[in-house]
Amino acid sequence: MAAAYTSRGWRVTPLIWSRGEAGENNGAIVCTAKGGYGNRFKGLAARLRWMAFMARQMMRHRHRYDVVHAVDLDTAIVAVPIGLLLRKTIVYDAFDSIGAILGGGRIAAWLIAVERAFIRASAVAIFPDPIRLEQYGITARGNVTIISNVPDEVAGVEAAIGDEPPATVSRPLRCVYVGTLEAQHRGLEYMAAICRALPEKVEFVVGGTGQIEPLLKAQNDEIANLRYVGRLGYDDALDLMRSADILYGPYLLSAPAHRYASPNKLYEHLMLGKPLITNTGIPPARVIKEARSGFLFDGSLDSIVALLRDLDRDACREAGKRARACWDGFYSTLRARELQAFFEKLYARDAH
Repeated sequence: MAAAYTSRGWRVTPLIWSRGEAGENNGAIVCTAKGGYGNRFKGLAARLRWMAFMARQMMRHRHRYDVVHAVDLDTAIVAVPIGLLLRKTIVYDAFDSIGAILGGGRIAAWLIAVERAFIRASAVAIFPDPIRLEQYGITARGNVTIISNVPDEVAGVEAAIGDEPPATVSRPLRCVYVGTLEAQHRGLEYMAAICRALPEKVEFVVGGTGQIEPLLKAQNDEIANLRYVGRLGYDDALDLMRSADILYGPYLLSAPAHRYASPNKLYEHLMLGKPLITNTGIPPARVIKEARSGFLFDGSLDSIVALLRDLDRDACREAGKRARACWDGFYSTLRARELQAFFEKLYARDAH
């Protein structure tokens, strides 16, 4: 979103949390507190340091900004009250409902109530998919707008089409996953079993960071057709996805919040012209089924093994062509259209 603001003449200063990792600032104010991925007290302490950092920076620079764009509740729980106190225009960018992810209980109910209050108080509330309104338990209001997780088209993506080896090549199908390495509910727990069941048929290449990183490092040495390449920048991630025969992106329904999943992997597979494997029962499955741009399984290990056992490179190539045709026909201009609608709404609300 920062690029969308700056392209329209806005001056943007991001507040970001690097979690102690090195990287380019690109004009951002960076919180370098380490941690945040851990559970219980370790993760909570790091998150509290991030929240305190946000509060200090927002107060210190309060005369330098007019709009607060807060992403998700863990940022908004500090940024929105301070922004309202300082009479700033609030944009609330709702990626994931933390209350829904936590499930039931008093804490979850309280977080859901807080988040709904922030949505009502914002000049514009952004959701990545209309189905998320159901998840948040709200109706389409005048301040609600949709901006899908569509990536900006990257130069050279056309090269992904036709780069695959001929269907007669005998090397294993390359399945690529890049993203957060969660221990459960994302199908990553199936990868080792798939590789052992189909050693000559598939190879998995995995990039990212998260809970199962140590496990993947060990499996990288133990399983010949499972390779872990570590954390990747977005350009490198796209290059890796271009090299795939098929992209891997389940959102298993063992996590109830996945019924509302709206991942950028859906749009990346269309843009890159690479088929996507995911499970039934989630919003991306409807697009994939209609466009015939990938392959669906029922969420079980047996189902994904059977799917990959019968899959061939020619089927992947044809599904990839349909994916890119779907991108060219509709999704390539979707982000621009949605951003235009967002800024029209923001200008109108800010004028009052």
